Amino acid sequence: MSVEPESLEALIAEFAGLPGIGQKTARRLAYHVLTRPKSDVERFAGNLTNAIEKVHPCPQCHAFTDQDICPTCTERAGAKALCVVEKSSDIIPFERSGIFKGLYFVLGGVLSPLDGIGPEHLHLPQLAARVKDEGIEELVLALGSSPEADSTALMIDRMLAGVNVKRTRLARGIPMGSDLEFIDEVTMLRAFEGRVSL
Repeated sequence: MSVEPESLEALIAEFAGLPGIGQKTARRLAYHVLTRPKSDVERFAGNLTNAIEKVHPCPQCHAFTDQDICPTCTERAGAKALCVVEKSSDIIPFERSGIFKGLYFVLGGVLSPLDGIGPEHLHLPQLAARVKDEGIEELVLALGSSPEADSTALMIDRMLAGVNVKRTRLARGIPMGSDLEFIDEVTMLRAFEGRVSL
């Protein structure tokens, strides 16, 4: 017999269903919600419902927006650089740092046969169409460093083999302040292969 009410168990289960939230954290969050004033909880629930109703993928780049077309696609229309990311939240570091002034394209994941994600689950046809139709000059693949991301980048490279567009990937290497003795072999190899002239 559970010592927690059924409705509390259901709330814990909802929190535990979120990515990166284990059972203990889910329980802690659920108990925290119950200690908040009712007005705070109602505001939280209202914001959640509001986001679900208003936020949707941009029809051009698939980044989350509450407008017909996201501000980036609108304000940077005509840009000739397109950065491909796995998910909408991957755009945030680029925008916060201000290092990229082009357009974005959210692929919707990476190839992962073990998880049942094949090419048909990604926005590949739309990506190819944007590159061709908008005269994109550089395609920056910012998909991470997993084997799945590598195979996705390779597939995109092959898919665009006949298209006149420069294709680049983010450099990967040794983090600032790291000692070489603690660097794994794959990181060391990529850092060495990506070396630049002084």
